[in-house]
Order: sequence, then C-alpha cells, then structure tokens
Amino acid sequence: MSAGTPVPHDFGRQLRALRSRAGLTQEELAHTSGVSVRALADLERGRARGAQRRTVQALAEGLGLDAAEAAELERAARVGRPRPRASTGTGTSTGTGAGARTGTSGGTPTRTPT
Repeated sequence: MSAGTPVPHDFGRQLRALRSRAGLTQEELAHTSGVSVRALADLERGRARGAQRRTVQALAEGLGLDAAEAAELERAARVGRPRPRASTGTGTSTGTGAGARTGTSGGTPTRTPT
C-alpha cells in the first residue's frame, strides 16, 4: 500500500482518537450517536468489517465533526467494507434453477406449492 492509503484497522484507531479528543466515553458517544456501545467497541477494536455510511454519519454528528473530518472518517470506513464484485455468472446461484421453488405472478415472486 502506498503512503497515505488507509488500511482497514485505521477506521477504528481514527474513531477512538476522535472520541478521546472529544472527551467522550464509549457510552457517551453511543448515547449521542444512537450507535450501540457494543457496535462502537467492535468498530474501535477493528472487530467489525467497517461501518455503514449512516453509522459513520451518526458517529460524526455525535462527535461534533466538521464536514472535512466527517468525510475523512467515511473514507477510512470504506476501506473496511469493500464493495462486492459483480458476478460473472459462473458458479453463482440466482435462485431460478431446478431447486428453486418460486414462480412469478404479475412480476411478483410467489411460492410454488410443493
């Protein structure tokens, strides 16, 4: 990785540093952001893959971050939650094979009786 490229655990370190700078405990940040203490602890320890955008936004608001700091926190979080790759169609199940038990009625999936 090049210099300046965040690594997955950077989000947790950054989050903990921002929380400490704000003088908040995990419990206090959990209360102000609406994120559970357990989720917050897991994020800080790097035990979670990466926070969703709405979670990062709630944490940024709870920490009182400005727009630039919030954007940096979001960037660090994205590293921990890589996007799924588009399927090439090989070896994947779409749920429409012989084992599938669904049909369609007017474009809405319906359960086929067995």
